[in-house]
Amino acid sequence: MAITFNTDKLQGLEGTTINGVYARIQSVTVKKYDATSNPSVAVQWKCLYGVVIHGSAVKRNAADEYPEWGNRLNSRYIEHFTCTYDPTGANPYAQAYADLKTRLAADDPPIASSIADA
Repeated sequence: MAITFNTDKLQGLEGTTINGVYARIQSVTVKKYDATSNPSVAVQWKCLYGVVIHGSAVKRNAADEYPEWGNRLNSRYIEHFTCTYDPTGANPYAQAYADLKTRLAADDPPIASSIADA
């Protein structure tokens, strides 16, 4: 899974819109937080995920992409996120991608536009 989008929030390129940026979720961690002694606080499930950004799918798949990671882009707006996890729903990666797409489009102004599955 991966997504593509247009953004002007890349480190060193703020204000310059870059089209077709490729992002993938590198890691997902699911955590269960038990109920507390406070009866109004129920069990909670959270999904923590890390996003890696590349200029394109071609650059992401370049032969020298690992271990040098020379083809990564950086953004202080797109890095690590936490969302609510539904253990009865889709797999954690699918839930994380849905959350990521929502977050990128929700800010005012949005972090990204033209968000699509890659």
